[in-house]
Amino acid sequence: MSEFQAFFWVVMAGVVVGIFFDFYRSLRHWLKWGRISTWAGDLLFSLAALFILFRFFLRANALDFRIYILWGSVLGLFLYLRFLSKLIIKMYLRLFYMISYFFWLLKEGVKIPIRGVFVLMRPPYALLRWFSFLIYRILEAFLAQPLKQIYLKVIFFWERLFPPRTKG
Repeated sequence: MSEFQAFFWVVMAGVVVGIFFDFYRSLRHWLKWGRISTWAGDLLFSLAALFILFRFFLRANALDFRIYILWGSVLGLFLYLRFLSKLIIKMYLRLFYMISYFFWLLKEGVKIPIRGVFVLMRPPYALLRWFSFLIYRILEAFLAQPLKQIYLKVIFFWERLFPPRTKG
């Protein structure tokens, strides 16, 4: 591989890290992360950027450390941040808002059949509720008094069988 091709790959490493950084930055802005999630995201971003740089440096010159690797990566990142970053961030934010709008539409689309089922089930449910309440009142009228009498007889029998203890 020629030196120009190696330098090209190193500059592309900086550009790719910049694109990934803008993705992470716009995602963090869109989700409004707190301190802990930002810390964890920064750690994951750093590991991912390290992996990206490793792959590009391996491709450029088999991980042979040269000073142009650092300069080329910084140059690629600087050029990207200077000329393309604002455009890419706007694109990412629009993409995230389109995704959230799609999920909102999906949620609203699922609500429509559920609301229809609620509307269709309201009359049978009201009829069933009325009928069950009627049955409850009828059974209460016919069974409550006899069951209460049986309960009192059992309590009276129990107290006669085992009278309370006294200290006398």
